[in-house]
Amino acid sequence: MALDTRARAGELVAQRIGHLSDDRSRIHVTGRPQHGMDFTPDREAVSLSPLSRDALAQWLPIRSQLTETLEGSATALWVSLAHNHAGTTRDDGSHTRRRHGVPLQQRGLIRSYNSGRHRYGLAHLLPPNLEQLRRALERGSARR
Repeated sequence: MALDTRARAGELVAQRIGHLSDDRSRIHVTGRPQHGMDFTPDREAVSLSPLSRDALAQWLPIRSQLTETLEGSATALWVSLAHNHAGTTRDDGSHTRRRHGVPLQQRGLIRSYNSGRHRYGLAHLLPPNLEQLRRALERGSARR
């Protein structure tokens, strides 16, 4: 999805199921500026590649299972796969855990990208962070 949309991490985590077209061939992406600049957000319908459409076909049933018992996650396109801490530290030093299926946040998406680069042996092919990937894609499309 990042390759097709060239969206920033914050734009990706803001995506909802309703942003997908009925046939899952397009997604609406709302551009959000860095540094909170004032401007009218730009909403663009982006065609999805066959790879993204296949990945969505695999992801959506899993996502549905993860969110079926949660309120508030029903519209988020990207949700967590596993329990994760909520950032709240208890008196004993442990963290409060959030269950799987909650809407993915920007830091979680970035961590997922980094983890996937290493887990799938892609660290030598992909840039170290998602923003570098996005910028490389933008530079590549500007040359065409």
